[in-house]
Amino acid sequence: MNKELGQIFTSKTVANYMVSLFNISLDKKVLEPCFGKGVFLESLLRRGFKNIYGCEIDSQLFNEVCKKYNKLNLYNSDFLNFNSNEKFDGIIMNPPYIRHEKINSLSKYGITKEKLQHNKIFDNLEKTANLYMYFVIKAIHLLKEKGELIVIFPSSWLKTHSGKVFKENLLLSCSIVHKIHIHGQIFDENALVDVIILHLVKQCSVIQCIEQNLYLKNNKIVMNNIEKFSLHKLETNFNDIAVIKRGLTTGFNEMFINPGVPDVQKIISSPRNILGYSTDNAKTDTILLLKKGITPTKETFKYVKKWEDKIIKDKAPKTIYDKIINKQEWFNLKYSFDAKIIFNYFIRNNMKFVYNASHYIIKDNFYVIKPKIDDKLCFGLLNNYYTFLQLELLGKKYGNGLLKLQTYDFYEL
Repeated sequence: MNKELGQIFTSKTVANYMVSLFNISLDKKVLEPCFGKGVFLESLLRRGFKNIYGCEIDSQLFNEVCKKYNKLNLYNSDFLNFNSNEKFDGIIMNPPYIRHEKINSLSKYGITKEKLQHNKIFDNLEKTANLYMYFVIKAIHLLKEKGELIVIFPSSWLKTHSGKVFKENLLLSCSIVHKIHIHGQIFDENALVDVIILHLVKQCSVIQCIEQNLYLKNNKIVMNNIEKFSLHKLETNFNDIAVIKRGLTTGFNEMFINPGVPDVQKIISSPRNILGYSTDNAKTDTILLLKKGITPTKETFKYVKKWEDKIIKDKAPKTIYDKIINKQEWFNLKYSFDAKIIFNYFIRNNMKFVYNASHYIIKDNFYVIKPKIDDKLCFGLLNNYYTFLQLELLGKKYGNGLLKLQTYDFYEL
């Protein structure tokens, strides 16, 4: 797996399921734009498709797959620069997972945001569009009229501004036939990403979209029974009793955490360091956090200068480097949020809210919660099985009992 190329390989079970969604005849022309290890090619052949095309930018994977499927029409090519006179009846893919700010790291492959934005077919995409959005738009461009696209990719775009614009782009020429939220061990790797399968048809007529919630269990795809469970909506919302945000982000843990200088404060940086429901007996680290109005010690100044020189030399981390170059204050972390209650947003079999009795600073491994009502009343309301059930329904499920919660999930409570 090449992380630089955003490769996360789909499991055979999911690939077979996605291929089964095609509603085109087996003699039609089908493309896989980033075939990786060839799991979709294998599924297409097993289904009976014969006129199969594929692109893969990774030369090593391309050569390995070509040896196995030497009769297919395969190209060692970047799909985004793939100049095909062909139009396809079907396209199926798991596009690369690369955030917009990382796209320029692919410049050695001839891929940059500037080049992509000069391509007219991407004119309507936001500048913050992630790479998989470019893949989807290019795929639609290569579809024949009434051709079908089946794609699996992160569902995080559903609640973002760039995602809203992306969906508007999809609906300019396509109808969504299936919208499938799927949970479990979707990929060969332990990729912690919430995913959706979209099945689109290139036509603008109105089609009834089928929305499903599925779960991959023991290599079988089943209906997620939890979606049948309905909750009675109470009058009080989470927003009425508390505010939630992420804990303190340093941007450079190597420098800020446990620095060994006098100007530090205690911080809780891992859920493993907490025993029970209180921070009283928690194991703490230290963080370089200068108190307002107090002059730092010479030792701290020396320590900061040493790291400043290293950051300038390495030009990394880039965010801090840019601040130094632009003569901005870069080492004074701001933390004014009084975290009365904390919550680990990755849960595995032990959901609980913890009372920050010791008023420690909390790292961004946690959500920090500031009650609008009495602290302990809020703490009690959150630590009950009805709240836990709601969070289980709202959170994103991954393999081996792992649940991830976002801040917007809490505002649904």
